[in-house]
Amino acid sequence: MSAPKMAAGGVATGPLRYLLMALGCLAVAAGTVGVFVPLIPTVPFLLLATFCFSRSSARLQIWLYNNRLLGPYLRNYLQRKGLTKRQLWSSLLSMWLGMAIAIFLAPVLAVKIGLAVICVCVTIHLLRMKRLTPES
Repeated sequence: MSAPKMAAGGVATGPLRYLLMALGCLAVAAGTVGVFVPLIPTVPFLLLATFCFSRSSARLQIWLYNNRLLGPYLRNYLQRKGLTKRQLWSSLLSMWLGMAIAIFLAPVLAVKIGLAVICVCVTIHLLRMKRLTPES
């Protein structure tokens, strides 16, 4: 398993570095909750965390990438370019349930249409990805 790459632009310094680390940790927490709660997506939060850690902390990025629970989601998406059938269906279910609630609560028709278009586009993207067998 290869190590993740740090950002090409280099690592942030000063307060920005700590802000990115904090945002990455919050994204990891949300992604972890998403593993167990169907309405919360996992992969987008983990991708956000990877982005933040790649610009703030190589140690945290490597920890996340090699994490026993969260690492397979990242490796499947980033390296293997696919999702397991379980990841696909849980992603679609959580996304559509969350979007249905957001569409229902949105007060403006244009926002409702925009959310529906985004949901359809993400669904198409996920369905076009290859199916993977679970990692051993």
